Amino acid sequence: MSWLYASHVHAGGFGNDCWCIECSCVRSLGATSTPTTTGLDSVVNELGTLGQDVVSDAKYLLTSPLRIDGESALIVGGVAATIGGLMAADRSIQGAFQENRTNTGDNVANVFETMGFARTVLGANVALLGAGWLFREHESGNRLMRTGLVSLESQLFVEGIVGVTKFGVGRTRPGEEDGTHTFVPFDSFDTSFPSAHAARSFAVAAVFAEAYPQPVPALAYTSAALISLSRIYQNRHFASDVVAGAALGFFIGKALSWRHKNPDFLHGMNIMPFVPTASSGLGLTVHGRF
Repeated sequence: MSWLYASHVHAGGFGNDCWCIECSCVRSLGATSTPTTTGLDSVVNELGTLGQDVVSDAKYLLTSPLRIDGESALIVGGVAATIGGLMAADRSIQGAFQENRTNTGDNVANVFETMGFARTVLGANVALLGAGWLFREHESGNRLMRTGLVSLESQLFVEGIVGVTKFGVGRTRPGEEDGTHTFVPFDSFDTSFPSAHAARSFAVAAVFAEAYPQPVPALAYTSAALISLSRIYQNRHFASDVVAGAALGFFIGKALSWRHKNPDFLHGMNIMPFVPTASSGLGLTVHGRF
């Protein structure tokens, strides 16, 4: 049994509709009116709601290891074993890439490196949000804006988690010629493990692959893979750094996509943003289960 309350902010003020759901039957209780709020109040309310969502999503990510099942444990173990195996082969892989570098390859790698910078990905996410907002009167615009929000959130979580991991692990970069197993923890954020380029590109790819049909997933993952490979080619990361970053980003993107499709997974009641109709602006829903 569940209930749903929905409201939205539009040009004429603040309105809402309320539904009561019982035993899969929906009974409309009709529209009600509430006092008009100012534009500033609406912005503050929306920011507060988004802040609550981010905190809730952070809780979901941080507690995810407590919900791991047998199948997921096997997958995590397989990924960890792959990363460990690559660490043993990192020197050979690095040598193969560096021995086959060309000027043309360097130029191509530079393009993909730029695509994977934090500022580039952030700018793309913001641009997609803006495009979705401009065309919010269409379902495709709403969809783009919602996907852009999850993608932006995924990137922000990636930046934080990768930064902390880099600082704690402190693996030296391949260009420093200290070997593949030199670690200086808690000394610098500019370290090798894991690859931030791989993590953020695969996080964004996972979000868009979850939200759109082919060919978007193929294009997204191909771009993420090329961005990741460019870091090995440029001698900025070992192969194991890239695989670890890609796995982390993929997990965060997938997890947050699933979380936003199942907003009441951790709570009996949730507040979530939504774009209700063609020209109604932003809104929010309160959904409870009992």
